[in-house]
Amino acid sequence: MSKGDRKAARIAQRAQQEGAQGKPYGSFEPDGPDVHESDFVLYDWTGQAASDAFFALHNEPAFKGLGNDAVLLPPHSLSVSRTPNTSGSVIEAYPHGLAYTDQIAGIVGAMAFMALFMFLPAFLLMCHLLISIHQNGNLGIGIQLLGVVMLLFGGTILYFSFRWDITGYRYAPVLFDRAAGKVHVFFDQTLLFRWLPLWGGGKYEIQTYDWSCIRGQVTRSRVFTGNTAQELASLSCVVVRGPQDPTVVAQFEVGGSTNALAVQLLLDRWEHVRRFMEHEGPLFVQDDGPYVPPATQSLWGALCWGQPLIGPGRHAPSVGMVLAQIFTAFFIWFTVPFGLVGWLCFHIKDKPKWPAEILASVGGNPLTGKDLEAWRGVVPASKHESGNQKARS
Repeated sequence: MSKGDRKAARIAQRAQQEGAQGKPYGSFEPDGPDVHESDFVLYDWTGQAASDAFFALHNEPAFKGLGNDAVLLPPHSLSVSRTPNTSGSVIEAYPHGLAYTDQIAGIVGAMAFMALFMFLPAFLLMCHLLISIHQNGNLGIGIQLLGVVMLLFGGTILYFSFRWDITGYRYAPVLFDRAAGKVHVFFDQTLLFRWLPLWGGGKYEIQTYDWSCIRGQVTRSRVFTGNTAQELASLSCVVVRGPQDPTVVAQFEVGGSTNALAVQLLLDRWEHVRRFMEHEGPLFVQDDGPYVPPATQSLWGALCWGQPLIGPGRHAPSVGMVLAQIFTAFFIWFTVPFGLVGWLCFHIKDKPKWPAEILASVGGNPLTGKDLEAWRGVVPASKHESGNQKARS
């Protein structure tokens, strides 16, 4: 048995023992470092051995999640990490809310760029060849009809490639509402294979769940690129019908996926969510903050995309940055149009909309600038704590 397997076995055995004693699984004994910490905090879950040990926990009933490679995390009362961090997965922060984004925000415009600079030239070439064949009459009507069918097929691909990046919403956030103890999930219901809307957002739905009915889960999946398989891991929330009813009613992801060898990043992300919602942690820890998609910058910033020493958000000069700038300068023919297309598509899409009552609950508009800095380290007392303070006074 490898070191990683022994580690997983120890955690699973301890979970079974504590479960038989009626204790929350994964909790420390009273004389341990912290009764509110689970055994997950004892290890750095980074690397192949740690990843294998972590996902092996799926075979234990206490950790069995939804799916073939899903590990259910401990209840909200138990910590899973000592290094909470959003890992750049929060796109908007409110006085009492954190909106986690998906991976769409960072790739808006990629499909439209491919359509414009790859599919469109090929489509125009097909049109030219078909017109030339028809005028010369060198080929029979059957071949010409086949060319028309191929042209229509190519045009359809071209159209929907553009439509992918100009309709719908910029991202689909998950808003953790600390004040109300709720989690609001935004679902983009704009249909790709429809003619309307021509651009911008369409239908959307917001589902709201009680924080007490949510459990964290880490899932491993495999993505194939040609003959190469890559293992990814993602953080999701499993929603049950009630605190005493384990019937699963919904599931949604929180933030983007990562390499399966970096499970620790997902535990850090969940720990940040857990502490925030349990009134144990602030909006952001030191050196953490909201993710700013490149396309949200100014037009000048978009035109300078990929240039480390030019434009807004440029890095401090160093030997490494100078060498990187020299290298990327040779690809300015690619970076400028890519940044411009991404900027245009991002602004054509609609921004997700939260109802007035949800915005009021999380404290109003998203925090920026000095307001964000003022709220960054604030940890408001919970309603229970506030009630106790009033009773004592």
